[in-house]
Amino acid sequence: MTSPFASTASPTPPYLEHYPDPGGPPHRIVLDPLPFRIGRSPTAQHIIYSRQVSKEHSEIFRVGKEFRIRDLGSTNGTFVNGQRVGEAPLVNGDIIHIAHSEFRFGCQLENAANETSDNLGLSQTETSRSDLPTSIIRSSRHLKDLLEQQAARVVFQPIVHLDTRRLAGYETLGRGNHPELSASPGDLFRLAGQCKLEVDLSRLFRTMAVREAVRLPENIYLFFNVHPAEMGSPDLLESLRELKAAMRGSRRPVLEVHEGLVTDLPSMRRLREQLKHLDIGLAYDDFGAGQSRLNELAEVPPDFIKLDMSLIRGIDMAGARQDLVRALNRVTRDLGVQTIAEGIETEEEAQVCRSLGCQLGQGYLLGRPQSSPALLTPEAQPTALAEHGSSGIC
Repeated sequence: MTSPFASTASPTPPYLEHYPDPGGPPHRIVLDPLPFRIGRSPTAQHIIYSRQVSKEHSEIFRVGKEFRIRDLGSTNGTFVNGQRVGEAPLVNGDIIHIAHSEFRFGCQLENAANETSDNLGLSQTETSRSDLPTSIIRSSRHLKDLLEQQAARVVFQPIVHLDTRRLAGYETLGRGNHPELSASPGDLFRLAGQCKLEVDLSRLFRTMAVREAVRLPENIYLFFNVHPAEMGSPDLLESLRELKAAMRGSRRPVLEVHEGLVTDLPSMRRLREQLKHLDIGLAYDDFGAGQSRLNELAEVPPDFIKLDMSLIRGIDMAGARQDLVRALNRVTRDLGVQTIAEGIETEEEAQVCRSLGCQLGQGYLLGRPQSSPALLTPEAQPTALAEHGSSGIC
């Protein structure tokens, strides 16, 4: 089976990988075109909404075959592998800190040593943030046990209609359940990346989510994450066929693709058509976190876009972000795309998002991730889901 994202002869652009949601998978920011600027300014190619970040904070560029990062005179500095830098070379696996944000730099160059260093172990920064075992050999064995024994669990976070607060669906989120490994999906995917098992782990989480979904209400959407490594896997479409065949009732699956991966329009068109044939929806996740890919949105419109939580947090007090979300919603409305505001934590944020045209919302205000049995216990359900039994597919 040929994946719509099968590799071609063209070089792969460098990228930054990060974990914007502690409960979700890693996301990639494609560094294209170069130089690639990071900062708080709306003109930056990757925007970080934090006062600790300077408007023009740093940039990544290329000199010959070498990638480099340069601090642009920021107040709080740019750090590579724990060291503050003015300008420094970047190799595959380097850890970059900009204020509170941590990124892993990735690239595919002729230098095989870079690739080798990426595969050998966690960086010092990552290790200090994780309770993963110190031995990569032992960790690898535990991870393989987790996959073989399916020692994992799944939680479901509700997505609701902002006008009625009725249930529209759930996002499925995987967790580890192995005594020797962290339960955090971020830690597990970091380890899986070293063992080249990201695809297996991502697929296991989806398989277990489908198994648990039989306990959930009918007539809802189920949002499944796809790991960036799967986009080049020939098994992706076969995995999705199996997922669709295993789903029972009137629950409709939706595949979440990170905004940073929506760059190859022909491949995205093929994927959208294949998903349509399988009756699987398509969502662009974390939209607005990096470059606003309006061209891709217009050329290959999905069923949903999920606005990144960095746009939504505190939006009731941020006029500029309100203007941006309002403009995005005008575009999506014309394209027939539904907008989901992620990371809603206050009633004020929910009301503003609704007034700006967001039809759906997700966040702790509207419901925390829970196991499927908990969702069937009336006293455990959030107020937002009180009427979920009568809700239909939006």
